[in-house]
Amino acid sequence: MKGFKFPLPPSMSWIAVLIALLLWAPTTSLAESSSPAARRIEAYYQQLMPTLRSAGSLSVRQRDQRFGPAINSAFDIGTMTRLATGPAWSSFSGAQQAAVRDAFARFLVADYAHQVTDYSGESFVVDPQTSPESRGGGEIVKTQLVQPGGRTVQINYLVRGGRVVDVYLNGTVSDLATRRDEFASILAGGGGADALVKTLRQRTETLLGS
Repeated sequence: MKGFKFPLPPSMSWIAVLIALLLWAPTTSLAESSSPAARRIEAYYQQLMPTLRSAGSLSVRQRDQRFGPAINSAFDIGTMTRLATGPAWSSFSGAQQAAVRDAFARFLVADYAHQVTDYSGESFVVDPQTSPESRGGGEIVKTQLVQPGGRTVQINYLVRGGRVVDVYLNGTVSDLATRRDEFASILAGGGGADALVKTLRQRTETLLGS
């Protein structure tokens, strides 16, 4: 995939671990007896596929517009934002919480649009059966990213209520933990919710302006 940045820990890219979700090539449809969570992720990939196939001919802003509906539907951004913010979340006003959620949602979609610039036939295999997540509830959907040449990478997804709340690269590296560290760093600089919103908006504009 030309121009593609493979998902890595925060030293490489703050949210890039989620980009592996976009590497979908058609596979055998999951059986009706498979987990609803696994079928939900398969449906998400299928929703993204038209944009992925034409990614190389679209501008970053065009990809941003097309990815938005699928990403906002598949991910529980409200829960992700609250958990990433941590204890500070309860000190935000309702308006501030809404602003942070909106800024994070826009940043997430923009980062996908910025990272995915081409498609070269990578495939993604979804395990039809899930395993329970013991700490906070939900299901783990296990998948494999199969790259040209046969390299495979394990990527797992935590799904609660039919929506994704975390992604685990190599089965263990939590994207939610990465975001929590990033948010904590921003909040530690002072400014509270307003600083977090400002930083996310600035990063979004940088991504869309590239």
